[in-house]
Amino acid sequence: MLNEIPLEAFSAIVGQTVRVSSGEHYIDAEVTQAQILANPSPRAQAPFFVIVRHNGATRAINQGIYQIAHPNLGTLDLFLVPIGPDAQGMCYEITFN
Repeated sequence: MLNEIPLEAFSAIVGQTVRVSSGEHYIDAEVTQAQILANPSPRAQAPFFVIVRHNGATRAINQGIYQIAHPNLGTLDLFLVPIGPDAQGMCYEITFN
């Protein structure tokens, strides 16, 4: 299923909020970027990455699998990797490779 998700599913929601949760703990994060990856992949769709930002946060949640929820996407179990803060909050990368 994850190998069938296209870049357009996330590029359509750039600037919108997704709920990132693990159990009863959650954060709301803004989708700030969705971009194609240049590396080869066995995916049915082209590989890409998504950046989400927890606005105002200065500390990262741990790397791991979280539920990502959005009305257009439904709920997906995805692997988030903290990549550090920018001027507005803590950023995380999700890679579809």
